[in-house]
Amino acid sequence: MPARYRQIADELRLAVDRGEYPVGSVLPSEGDLVSQYGVARGTVRQAVALLEQEGVVATRQGARRTVVGSVPTQSFSEMQSFAMWAVSQGHVPTARVLHAGIRRVTVADAQRLNAPTGAEVLDLQRLRLLDGAPVMVERTLYASTVADHILAMDLTSGSVTERLTELGFLYAHADYRIDAVTAGVAEADLLGVRRGSPLLRQRRVTTAPTGITLGWSDDRYRADAVTIRVCNSASANTLARLSVRRPEIARAPGLSRMV
Repeated sequence: MPARYRQIADELRLAVDRGEYPVGSVLPSEGDLVSQYGVARGTVRQAVALLEQEGVVATRQGARRTVVGSVPTQSFSEMQSFAMWAVSQGHVPTARVLHAGIRRVTVADAQRLNAPTGAEVLDLQRLRLLDGAPVMVERTLYASTVADHILAMDLTSGSVTERLTELGFLYAHADYRIDAVTAGVAEADLLGVRRGSPLLRQRRVTTAPTGITLGWSDDRYRADAVTIRVCNSASANTLARLSVRRPEIARAPGLSRMV
């Protein structure tokens, strides 16, 4: 059974998530929490200190703990998989395959995939959609060990990551690089934006528990489609990809409605 202070921290965190303590409000005083939970003052202090470490509340000198907000968390699989993330956010993910084929590893690929030049690699390029609206151009290179399995999948729906995991290919580590780029002619046409418009680029290398590289991705999102949120505290560092539900996406020429 978790320590009592952790149980109290869990209940307070849940209350923040439910909006009982909105962002900007203050938590009850230590005395009130002692009475509410029937515990010693030291136990309450431990619980609140845990919330401070997580970044849920903050303390200013001479003032009570102020609610900063709940920490966004996403599972490792949701961060790897566009489809799994989209479903968790209440969206319907689909894809249009732009290219899927085996090619040889180039010098640039060799560094990305930690594979020898000339080895085979699966080059998969897709347009990813949320609720029918195009939001991301995906370019992924997969190691030859998983290539045949992926080519046998329906690549217009579902999650490649989830299906590979079911087949026994486990993901253990991912390294991310997130920056901004401008849309080229092809990307602008696919995403329904002007050429030169800003795109959010997320590059990712994923590896198996054995250290073997499974894939390298270059995902380019419409700037008004998603945002990346990072919460940093003394004991936790969480990264979350959040959908931006803006009406202008639905109004863009050639795009269907996005909730």
